[in-house]
Amino acid sequence: MSKVIDVELRGIIKKFQNNVVVQDFNLQVEQGEFIAFLGPSGCGKTTTLNMIAGFLDPDGGDLLIKGQRMNGVPPYKRELGMVFQTYSLFPHMTVAENIAYGLKLRKVGKQEMQERVKRVLELVKLPNVADRYPKQLSGGQRQRIAIARALVIEPSLLLLDEPLSNLDAKLREELRDELKRLHQEIGVTTIFVTHDQEEALALSDRIVVLNHGFVEQIGTPLEIYNQPASEFVHTFIGKTNRMEGEVIAIDADGIKVRTTGGLLIQAAKQAREFSLQQKVIVFVRPEKIKLSDTGVHTGANQVEGHLQLASFLGSYTECEVVAGKHTLSVKVQMSDKSAEREAGTTVYCNWDAEDVLIMPAERG
Repeated sequence: MSKVIDVELRGIIKKFQNNVVVQDFNLQVEQGEFIAFLGPSGCGKTTTLNMIAGFLDPDGGDLLIKGQRMNGVPPYKRELGMVFQTYSLFPHMTVAENIAYGLKLRKVGKQEMQERVKRVLELVKLPNVADRYPKQLSGGQRQRIAIARALVIEPSLLLLDEPLSNLDAKLREELRDELKRLHQEIGVTTIFVTHDQEEALALSDRIVVLNHGFVEQIGTPLEIYNQPASEFVHTFIGKTNRMEGEVIAIDADGIKVRTTGGLLIQAAKQAREFSLQQKVIVFVRPEKIKLSDTGVHTGANQVEGHLQLASFLGSYTECEVVAGKHTLSVKVQMSDKSAEREAGTTVYCNWDAEDVLIMPAERG
């Protein structure tokens, strides 16, 4: 069965004066997919979303929704729902009037309008606030109403522009779970803009990582985290230990690298090909490193170091270990007794060869 493509971007380019903010953006979004645009401020993610919404026109390339070319087509003719970072609710209207606004523009009958407003309020778990005004709601409730207003018109495409960024950490987590539940329940094709990697990893079917207007990588959360296409992706998604070095051996077991800080690191066979004496960058995620009190070898790699800092963060302790001329970041789970160690003690860091990623230094 062929896949239905709801949104397609073909070589999209956007400039503001002489500044190119989106460059050769290509993407196909399948029906029912949840896609995240992820990247730092100024990378072009909101600009791209605004082109899909119709608030901006591309300066090059083609934008298609449901197979129809949308270049130059105004937003109200695109049949999509949009949720903004700042809620954008009308303060002089009740919750029900805010939600019904799009239905009024579409001349939906009064009875159907009331039924759809009631249904969508139940969907976002706020069935009893129809008669309240936005100022009488909490920030989380207002964001749910903004989502309800976008969903009530039954759009074929839902666009979310950093809708959780104005909320506190606990509320963000709750609404993130709520968004996931809503998507699973209604299945609307969704494009979500965020600079928060946890949101992107938790919500998305696929993530588009952007950097200075370029697409660095498109993949599933697992692919993006475990098989990054560039150093930027690896360092932007999650925390990592980065060490420069040189390839000193290649054999059936994999690759050996001597780092500039004096460590000998064994890596499993990599997807890329490397050569002897090649300058490389070695990456190891903090959660892949285990700490021990003794020199008993528990992985392909082991280095001795001194615990410099231990920061308790609830579910884990973040440690800094000085080994050679490197300072390694290590995440120790709360259940591990090593989380109770004091700074200044000697420790051993162990990790497997399969947990080492190597990239050519010249790629950057």
